[in-house]
Amino acid sequence: MAAIEKYKRITGLRVMKPLYTVMALLNFVAVIAMVFALTAGELYPSEHDIIPVFGLFYPIFLIANIIFMIFWLLARKPLFLLSALTIIIGYGNLSDNYQISLYQERSEIDTAAIRVLTYNVQQFRDGKLREYPGTKSDILSFISKQNAEIICLQEYQSTGKHIYDSLKKTRDDLNTGTYYYESYYNPQYNQLSGLVIFSRFKAVNSGKLKTEGSRTFGIFTDLLINSDTVRVFNIHLASIKLAKEDIGFVASPAAESQEMIKTKSLAIYEKLYRAFLLREKQTTYLIELMEKTPYKIILSGDFNDTPSSWVYHQLQKKLNDSFVQKGNGIGVTFAGSIPLLRIDYIMHSGFTTLSFKRHNFKRSDHYPVASVLKLNHTN
Repeated sequence: MAAIEKYKRITGLRVMKPLYTVMALLNFVAVIAMVFALTAGELYPSEHDIIPVFGLFYPIFLIANIIFMIFWLLARKPLFLLSALTIIIGYGNLSDNYQISLYQERSEIDTAAIRVLTYNVQQFRDGKLREYPGTKSDILSFISKQNAEIICLQEYQSTGKHIYDSLKKTRDDLNTGTYYYESYYNPQYNQLSGLVIFSRFKAVNSGKLKTEGSRTFGIFTDLLINSDTVRVFNIHLASIKLAKEDIGFVASPAAESQEMIKTKSLAIYEKLYRAFLLREKQTTYLIELMEKTPYKIILSGDFNDTPSSWVYHQLQKKLNDSFVQKGNGIGVTFAGSIPLLRIDYIMHSGFTTLSFKRHNFKRSDHYPVASVLKLNHTN
């Protein structure tokens, strides 16, 4: 019997050794990828052309390292420390991506509370390439029920002979007294698409953000809230502009030939890199404007970048992220084919976050994001 048991142990070791070797190599690759993702937020995209890409996939690398850590723990091997230490070292990045908030303050009884909502409405197309009947009314009905005092919309589109009448009607339907709109590009005679801020507070100033080689990527309006002036930014940073076939290729690259894989991979990388460079330029301009702003700030919109990115890290140095303060889970805001992306934000300075919510309302390729903020009064 002893000989049989010894034989089983030897045979088992021979079977497991190749598996352990393969798993160790894959684990090492996952750790390296995780380290690159952790450094993406601190490195200028214009100076490091590969590293920013890893920041996009931080949640996936995190999940992979957790799986490896569990595998080695079950195998009773000390290699679990490899992934465990990497995750611990990157705790700051982890908390930007994942939160557990056990307490949301009761904002409805706080008279100083301000409800803010941001939503990329995807030109009211319901996640499709063409305008879908009923989508606009569904979206506006949903927004109206949220009863927000400040509403920031991206990709707001209107068509017809009287394109600005749509904005006025939406303002009235949402029961907001003011709105400020700017087109991404010069509006056509029968169509507009751009950014809009609706508010119940009086507006005393407004402006748009545009840099050379960029469409209008942001607007701001100064609002009188009680005895304070607050500058509200609504931004929509440069998109990667992946086509449907690009996303299909990313989902199943094995279906292509070796030459086609190389060609398509290079084309997608070039799109990524151009977007990284443009967002760096836009964010630098935005921060310069913020630093000149004498008021408290609310910054919301579609950053088209993740919490592991250089864009997010630069803005987080200046502002507080409502999700980090009161969010739950991963907080995914992109409803398209690419998973686990949080790219829509509500950030601020001079406020306290009372609550945060990503609404599970899908009439676009984004989910609506809302936060209740309390203005911090200074003496």
